[in-house]
Formats: sequence, structure tokens, C-alpha cells
Amino acid sequence: MPKNNKKPSAQTENRRKKRNLGMRITMLVLAVALAIGILTLPISSALRAYAEEDNSALTVAEFETGKLDKAISEAADGTDYNFITKIAVLSGTMAAEDWNALTAIPNLEFIELAQTETKDGKIPENALPSRNQLTYISLPKNTTEIGKSAFSGNRKLEKINMPVSVQSIGDYAFEACEALAEIPVTENVTYIGEGAFRDCKSITSFTIPSKVTEILPYTFSKCGFSEIIIGPAVTSVGDGAFADCGNLKDIYVYSENAPVLGGSGAFLNLGATVHVYDGCADSFSSWEINNVKVAEDLTGEYPAPEEVPAETEETAVTEAAPVSEEEQEEQEETAAEEASEEAEAAETTAVTEEAAPASTSGGLSVGVTVAIAVMAAIIAVLATILVMSRKKSDK
Repeated sequence: MPKNNKKPSAQTENRRKKRNLGMRITMLVLAVALAIGILTLPISSALRAYAEEDNSALTVAEFETGKLDKAISEAADGTDYNFITKIAVLSGTMAAEDWNALTAIPNLEFIELAQTETKDGKIPENALPSRNQLTYISLPKNTTEIGKSAFSGNRKLEKINMPVSVQSIGDYAFEACEALAEIPVTENVTYIGEGAFRDCKSITSFTIPSKVTEILPYTFSKCGFSEIIIGPAVTSVGDGAFADCGNLKDIYVYSENAPVLGGSGAFLNLGATVHVYDGCADSFSSWEINNVKVAEDLTGEYPAPEEVPAETEETAVTEAAPVSEEEQEEQEETAAEEASEEAEAAETTAVTEEAAPASTSGGLSVGVTVAIAVMAAIIAVLATILVMSRKKSDK
């Protein structure tokens, strides 16, 4: 019986060609996509590992004066400064250049300097102003003077550890530190500059140290405290000193003679009661302006600020407190030894991890990676078979 050699129609052949072409294109696209995925696994692995690593805290064991930037760079060891939120400097003397080095780390929230010193005991002008994220800082242990606008504009700064050695707080030093609830000023402070605490909205009370002789203009304007205690040595109150302190209700003045007012703006937009000793109301008659009243109901002695610094937050280093030179040297040696041991431990861990067989790749198990590779190979083989079949059919 004769064989049927009838060829498929042109329409059928076209459909078959289109179907085969579509399958080949689909297989090719899948193979390419899987290949790209496999090739990018090492990159995604590195990015994920870097993101998961805790690079937020940085410790500088020591530095050469004027070269804190170099010490920070070495301690960071390639870490992007944008990821660093905490820094502790364990020893060294801060010059103006070293304060500037801290400004190179844009997202610092926590700065520990209690074990360092600052050059000549002075924190320079504009040392760390307008930091967007800063919430805590401890000052160098030998600080005697805080420069003009040193920490102004740190609107998130909640707490500051200030050593008892501080004697002078410069003009606008803490202006607009809106979240700062307490300033650990001690009796050693003799000078508080103009506008030093202006616009510190979170301060609830304040005591003027007994050695301060004048309250300068705008020193406490727009503050949020409800009461203030004025020491017996104050002889003058500058214009605008307490202006716009909307919450201020009670002013306690421990002096028999009223300090001289620098202008009617000292109590602008203020309704408060000035508490004075019995028989001193006449002396304070000039204070009865802008809804301010004087009451002769003050009793007791002037409550001087405590002679100890405010409690510090927990840190990775020893709390900043007055210690002897021998104790300080021991603390610094211990801190340096601990830092060295931590570095050695980290290095050992890194070597061990590098030598150990890898069980994951970019967050994916080795098994999953192998499965993807096998699937890509199968798809590539299928695509090849389709191509070969097509060639045979064409013959």
C-alpha cells in the first residue's frame, strides 16, 4: 500500500514554527534570568552582610592632639560614617581640629568624651552646633570653659554630663537645645553668658550658682521652666533675661536688695510671683512690671546647686567622675587593654569564620543556590533540544 507522503499545509507549518519559536524564546529568557540571579548572588550577599553588621558604635582608644580625624578613620576601618551613631573616645587631648573631626560623622546620637581632656580646659566656639541627631554628650574631664555657641541648635540633645571643673558657660552655648531637660551646673560656675540657655524649652527648673553676679540679656528667654532660683550674689538682670517664659510662675530671690533690671523687657510676656524675704518688698518694687507680683513669703537659706555632676548614662567606658591621677591612669590602661583584647578577639573570629565552610550565600542556603543552578542547566538543555529538534525537522 503506498505511503502517505502528504506534506503538512503551509498554515500548519507556520503554526508549528511560531510555537517552537515561542518556546525557545521563553526558555532562553528564563535561562538568562536565572543566570543573572546566580551572578548577582555574591553582590547581594555582600550588601546584606554589610547591612546586618553592627557598625553603629565606634571606639577610639587614643589619638594624637589635632589628629582625631585620622584615629576615627582607622577605628572605622572602612565603615561608612553615615552608619555610625555612637562614639567613645577613651583618651587624648581635644584641640579645635579634633572637635571639627566629630562633625564629619553626620548622624551621631551619643558622644562619650569624659575620659579625654580639652586643650587648655576650653571647649572652642561652635564646637558641635546644630547636630541633627545628637541626644547625649559627656564633656572632657578638665573642662573649665564652654565656648560661645559651642552646642547651640542641638534640638534633640536630652542630656549632657558636665564635670565640676566648669567655671564659665559662653554666650548662646546651649541656645535652642529644646529637648535638654537639665543642665548639671555646679557652684563652681561663675559666669553664664548672654542667651546661654535661650529657647531651652524642656528645662523645668534652674538654680543660679551663688558665684554668678549677673544674669545677662536673654540668658533664659523662651525657656520652659516653671521656677527659677536666683543666688544672693546676683546684682543685675539684663533686658529680656526671662522674656517669653510662658511657664514661669515662681522666681525665688535670695537677696535682701533687688538686682537692678536692665530694662522692662526682663519679664516681657510674663506673669509670675517674685518671692523675697520679709521686709524686702519695697526694694523689689521696680520688679512689679508686666504682671509680675512680689510676695514677702521667702523662708530658709539659698539652696545651692549640688557639688556633683548629673548622673551619666550607661556607656561602654567608665563613668565620668572626679578621680585621682593614679586612678585615672589605671582606668585608661584598663580601657586600652580591653580595647586591644576586643580587637584581637574580633580578628580571631574573622579568621575562624573565613576558614570555616560557608553554609549560606547572601542569606540563601547552599542547597537553594545549587537548586537554582540545576534548574538553569535543565532549562538550557531543554532549549538546546528544541533547537536541535527544529534543525532535524527542517532537514
